[in-house]
Amino acid sequence: MQLESFISVLLASLATILHIAGIVLGIHALSRKHSPQGTIAWMLGLFLLPVIVVPLYLMLGAARIRRHTSVRRSRENLQKFLKQHGSWESPGSQLARMLTRCTGYAPCSGNAMTLLRDGNNTYRNLLKAISQAQSSILIEFFIIRNDRVGASLRRVLEERALAGVKVYVIYDEVGSHKLPAGYLRRLRKAGIHVASFNGRRFWLSSILRINYRNHRKLVVIDGSQAYLGSLNIGLEYTQSPHRPYWRDTFVNLRGPIVTQCTLSFLDDWQRATGEVPFLPIEAGYAAQHRCQLIPSGPDDTPMNTWQLCLLELAAHARSRLWLASPYFVPTDAVREALRAAALRGVDVRLLVPKRGDNRAAQLAMLTFVPDMLACGVRMLAYEPGFLHEKVCVCDDHTCSIGTANLDERSLRLNFELTLLMEDTAATADVAAMLEDDMSNASVMTPAHWYKARPITRLLANCCRLLSPAL
Repeated sequence: MQLESFISVLLASLATILHIAGIVLGIHALSRKHSPQGTIAWMLGLFLLPVIVVPLYLMLGAARIRRHTSVRRSRENLQKFLKQHGSWESPGSQLARMLTRCTGYAPCSGNAMTLLRDGNNTYRNLLKAISQAQSSILIEFFIIRNDRVGASLRRVLEERALAGVKVYVIYDEVGSHKLPAGYLRRLRKAGIHVASFNGRRFWLSSILRINYRNHRKLVVIDGSQAYLGSLNIGLEYTQSPHRPYWRDTFVNLRGPIVTQCTLSFLDDWQRATGEVPFLPIEAGYAAQHRCQLIPSGPDDTPMNTWQLCLLELAAHARSRLWLASPYFVPTDAVREALRAAALRGVDVRLLVPKRGDNRAAQLAMLTFVPDMLACGVRMLAYEPGFLHEKVCVCDDHTCSIGTANLDERSLRLNFELTLLMEDTAATADVAAMLEDDMSNASVMTPAHWYKARPITRLLANCCRLLSPAL
C-alpha cells in the first residue's frame, strides 16, 4: 500500500513538473524565431501534452546552436585576409554583393573546375589525390561509413599521417552515428586529428542538438586543391551491378577558391574544438573560372544564406532556372519564388528522383506537384536510379554545385556548403551535365497526385506536416 502511494505521489509530482516545464518552454517558444504556425503548434503541444512534447521541443524546437562568434573571424577580417591572398575580388553582380555581405566570401577568378560524376569516379580521383598529399589533408563529411569505401579512406589517411602529413577530420554525430568508436581510435592512433562537428559533449547535450547537423562535404589537400559536392563516404554511393544506381556529382577545384574552402574548414574546426591549426592556405591561379563559396547554416543572419541565394536567382532569372535535388519539400518562400519565375515565362525545371531513399520526403513531395505544375514548373523524375546531386543552373551565366537539398532542413537547419560560379564556361558544362540527366527522366503530371490512392494522399499530407524535420 505504501509503495502504491509512493508511486502515485511520484507520478503526480512528475506530471506537475512536466506541466511547469511545458509552460516555461511555451514562453521560450514564443520568444524564438519560429513561424507563427510553428510557434502556435509548439505552445499548444507544450501546454496540453507536455509528457510527449517537452522532450521533442528540447530536441527539435529549442535553439541550441553552439555559437562561436567570439572566436570566429569577423567578416571584415575575413575579407582582409582573402584580399591579401588573392582570393577576393570586388563583387560585380547584385547576387555576388548580397552573398559577400552575408558570408564574407567574395567571388574570385583564376580557378580550375573539373566535374566528377558518380561515386566510382569521384572516389578514384579523391583517394589518389589524398595519397599524394605532402603537407596537409582536411576532411569534412556528414556520413562516414565503416565499409569498404570508409576503410579505403581510413587506410590512405593513416598512411599519409604516418608519413608526416597533418590530417584533420570532422564528422557529424547524426550522419555518422553508425561509425564505430574503433574506427575513430585507429585514426587517432595514427596521429590524425578527429573531431565531431559539435565538439565533445556528454550524451544528453548531443541529443539536444540533434536537429542541427553539419551536412557539408569537403576535402582540401595541401591547400592547393579542394573537392566538394554531395557525396558522402559510403558504399551506397558507388556503382555496381549488384546495387541500385546512385547518381551524384562532385567537383575538383584548384586556384584561389581553395583558400576559401580552407578557411571554411578551419571555421568548422574552430567550432568543434576551439582551436585553429596552422595550415598552408595559399593557392595560386589555375585557370579562368570565377567562383564564390557559400557556407550556410542556422546561425546565418537574418536568413539562411543559401535560401536567399535561391530567391535571388529565381527573381532575376530571365530564360531558365534548372534545379536538381533528391528532395523537394521547400520553404514557402522558395516555392513561391519558383512559381513566380515560371509564371513570368522562365523555363523552371525540377529534377528529382523517381524512387527516393526517404519514403516520408518522397510522399511529402507529391503534395507540391499539382501547384508547381499549374504555374508552369516542369517536374522531371530521374529513372535510372537514385538522384542525389544538388545542382542549379540559372540562365547562361550562373550555376552551383553543393550539399544543400531543396527541403526545409537544408534551407533552415543544416550547415551546408555550396560553390557558386557566375561563369559562362562553367555554366555550360553544368548545364550539359543536367541536360544529360534530364534525358533520362520522365515528365511528371498532375496524375502523380490525383490518381494516387486515397491512403497515399492522406499519408503524403501527414508527411508534409513533418517537413521541417524531414
